[in-house]
Amino acid sequence: MSIPTSRRRLTPLGTTLVALLALAACGTTATDDTDTAGEATEAAGDVTAAPADDAAGDDQVRVAFITKPLDNVYFGSMVTGGEAAAEALGVDLMVAAAQNVSDDTGQASKLSSLVSQGFDCYILNPTSPTNLITPLTSAGDATIINIDLEMDFEGAAAQGVDVTTFIGTVNEDAGAAGGEAMLGLVPEGSQVAIIGTLAQDAGNIARQAGFNSVVEGKLEVVQTVSADADRVKAKNAAAAIMRANPDVKGFFTPAGTQAMGIQEAIEQEGRTGEVVVVGIDGTEEELQSIADGKLASTVEQFPYLMGYQAVQACVAAHEGSTLPERVDTPVMIVTKDNAAAALASSPAPPEDFEVPNPFED
Repeated sequence: MSIPTSRRRLTPLGTTLVALLALAACGTTATDDTDTAGEATEAAGDVTAAPADDAAGDDQVRVAFITKPLDNVYFGSMVTGGEAAAEALGVDLMVAAAQNVSDDTGQASKLSSLVSQGFDCYILNPTSPTNLITPLTSAGDATIINIDLEMDFEGAAAQGVDVTTFIGTVNEDAGAAGGEAMLGLVPEGSQVAIIGTLAQDAGNIARQAGFNSVVEGKLEVVQTVSADADRVKAKNAAAAIMRANPDVKGFFTPAGTQAMGIQEAIEQEGRTGEVVVVGIDGTEEELQSIADGKLASTVEQFPYLMGYQAVQACVAAHEGSTLPERVDTPVMIVTKDNAAAALASSPAPPEDFEVPNPFED
C-alpha cells in the first residue's frame, strides 16, 4: 500500500501533503519528550480541525486525535501521519494537544470537550496512563485507539471504558536495539553511561531495561542518571559524566532530543570521535546529524506510522471490521550506512522497509 507522506504545517487548520512515498506497509512508543518542531503553532494546545473532504457524505468518519504537545517533533509526526491518512481516506479529523508532556488535567479537559461532540473514534496519546480514562466514560460505543503511551487498560475497564486497540513500540525492544547499536560502536568491556528521561516514566524504564539486557556482561555501565526529557539537562549531565569518568566511550539515551544534547556536550568537551551516542526516536535532526558524521546512531520509531495506522483503524472499525487488540510498530537501527535513506523518506520508513499492516484491507 502506498502511504502519502506530509510534513506537518503547524497552523490552526492544516493538512498539507508535500510528497508521496511508496511504502509497502504502515507500521511504534516513545513516552519521552523529543525534539522541538521548526515552527510551533500558537494554537498548539487548542482544539484544531483538519478540513473535511468536500465529497464526503453523512457517513464520513469523524475522528478526534488527542496527543501530547504539537511543538514536539515526535508527537507532531504522529499527527502528520494521522492527517495524511485522513486526507487519503476522507476522514473528518480534529486534533487537540496537551500544552506539555505533564499537562494531565489540560489534556483531559480537551478530551472532555471533544467527547461531548460525539465522535466516532478517539485516537489517544495520553500524558499519563490514567488521565484520559474519566472523560471516556461518556464516549458511548465509540472506537478508542490508544497510541504511543499505553493506558491503564485494567483501570479503564473498571470504569466501563473499552480500549479497542493499542498501536505502539515495544519499548524493551527499542532499548534492546539501542544496546545492539552500542555493541557495534564500542569495544567489548568499554565504559558507557545511560541518561534517561523522566525517572518514573514507564517507557523510559522499559527502554533502559532493554538496553541493559543486551549489554550486560559486555559493557560496563558506570552511571545512570535522569535528565527529565530536557536537552540542556542531558547536555550538562553528559559533560559531568565525562569529567568524572574520562574513560567513558558511549552514552545511551531513550530520547532523540537528549541524544542531540549529549552530542553537543561531546563536542564541547573535545571528545568528538572518542565518545559515541545512541539515541531513540529518529527525528530528522538526529538523522541529519548521523548523515553528517556527528551523532553515531539512533533507533528510529516511525511515530508517523502510528498516527497513520490509528486513522486506518478508525475507518476499519467504522466499516465493521474487528480490530486486533495490539499492533506492535517497528524500529530500525540507523547508522551512517543507512542514514541518508532514512532521512530521505522521513518521517515515513524507507521504501524497502516493509511492515505488515493489519488495517490495510
